[in-house]
Amino acid sequence: MAFSSVNIMENGNEVSVALELSEQDGDPYWTKTGSWTMGLDPLGLQATSIRIYQSLVPNITNITNRLRYYAYFPWLIELYEKKHHSDDPARFARFMRRGEALYALATVVNDMDGSDGLGGANWANQQRDVARSNGIDFRPFTDDRTSEKTYLQAARGNYGAAYAPTLTEMGWLTASSVPVTQGQGQLVSAAFAGSIGPIADEIETVLLSGTATSQQLQNIGAAIHPAHIPHGSPEQAALRDFLLGQGDQSKASLARRASIWLVLDLYRNGIEPGDIDGLRQALYTRALPNGQPYQPPGKTVDRWRAYQANEYGHIALECALNGLVGLQCESYTNGIEPRQLVAKLVDEAIPQNTSTWSDWAEALVGLADIDEALHAEVVLENLRSGLQPTPETLLDAFKLLGILWAKWAENDGNVRPIIAAAAGRDGRSLDGILRTLDTARQEPVQQAIAAVLFRHIIIDHQIIAGRKLSAAGTFTYHFLVEDGLLSEGRLGEYGYTTPRLFNLTRVLRDAGYLHASGVTADGEAFLEQNQPL
Repeated sequence: MAFSSVNIMENGNEVSVALELSEQDGDPYWTKTGSWTMGLDPLGLQATSIRIYQSLVPNITNITNRLRYYAYFPWLIELYEKKHHSDDPARFARFMRRGEALYALATVVNDMDGSDGLGGANWANQQRDVARSNGIDFRPFTDDRTSEKTYLQAARGNYGAAYAPTLTEMGWLTASSVPVTQGQGQLVSAAFAGSIGPIADEIETVLLSGTATSQQLQNIGAAIHPAHIPHGSPEQAALRDFLLGQGDQSKASLARRASIWLVLDLYRNGIEPGDIDGLRQALYTRALPNGQPYQPPGKTVDRWRAYQANEYGHIALECALNGLVGLQCESYTNGIEPRQLVAKLVDEAIPQNTSTWSDWAEALVGLADIDEALHAEVVLENLRSGLQPTPETLLDAFKLLGILWAKWAENDGNVRPIIAAAAGRDGRSLDGILRTLDTARQEPVQQAIAAVLFRHIIIDHQIIAGRKLSAAGTFTYHFLVEDGLLSEGRLGEYGYTTPRLFNLTRVLRDAGYLHASGVTADGEAFLEQNQPL
């Protein structure tokens, strides 16, 4: 076992942090073929954003794309139980893969409009024209997932990767490799069966034979299309009941219902449906597109503001991370002492400034460019390119930190406590960054920023990458620190996390609360009858 170490300041004292570097067969893990990968969250800051949005939109994930799957899969599992009476996982997986491929292909054969978000969509679109004329034999595409023809490589398709965990967590399916539909899942399944009527027999025939005629695909697609949940049907009512959690006082239902209220309310107040950046900004700034203040009731809006604040924090530091490794690769190919590298980077972005951190940051709030989104836009454009940031871009990142600190230093709006509560045991979050700046408020601005970069980039990245290496043998270092020198820097591409708002918008459309031009009458009724918590 090999070790590296780096010194950090802890409670005013310099202490050495040992980093364990695992070996395998006498060699470091990162020398093994295929063991290197670019970590998605090299500073551990995005994890806090993810925890916040998971608590705000539970049971609707970034890969559960359509609302009707929540009814179709419980019904399909009941059909398997009725027809096969087998607990063989391979047989079950084959049945589910056929059912999922049928859903995707029948949908696009019937009507391409509103067919987005389907498991196996690329395959279905490729097969559509031939299947519309000649039908299809599903078996070459579904029964052997290792085949080059497979519609999806996942063992149990998109169902197993995306929906099974959520349906099991909600108690709609039993926790098993061959699950049974239960509880609310049975009610939703029965409602789906009522919507499709005799088409259930055609689906059963297709799944058992593994083949479908063009007419069967048309008939089935018309009945099961995800955008065509019959309005006013028991199926629509059951899915709306799940989505809104009416009468359900569980933490998950309350949070999801409050977030849905805010999203629909913003769409009816000028945000274009599907404009996720517009939602982010309105929830953070508490302002509508026309400039009018937005002050909804409840505390959920505070949690969305805290989420976006942490988003700003992590992109600012990821920009600085790219700045550090880019400067090292460009000017110090043999390595450089980490503190020297940090100082040189900060001096390039903020030269000849004698202000204290407090004065510099608070002055930013009085400027016309106080809007965090303006600085974030510059930072994001650079991060998505994967290129070394210019000193001007780095200054935007540092200004973003300055505005965040000046705005939330006194815990106004409950932003920092919410973020701190969502941070992991190591406290990696915007709140952790701002606490470092709290202690440096009277230091020169360059020293304050240098303290953040050293603590939250140099130190934290080595700890995070070291743990991944030790636990899984995966080398995710964006730089190395060996013999006191930082070297081997690697630039990365970064962006915001994905807060489920896109899929939430899509399932609200499926439920009949949204259409292309805005909120429907049913959506308006929900807004009038409820208030966010």
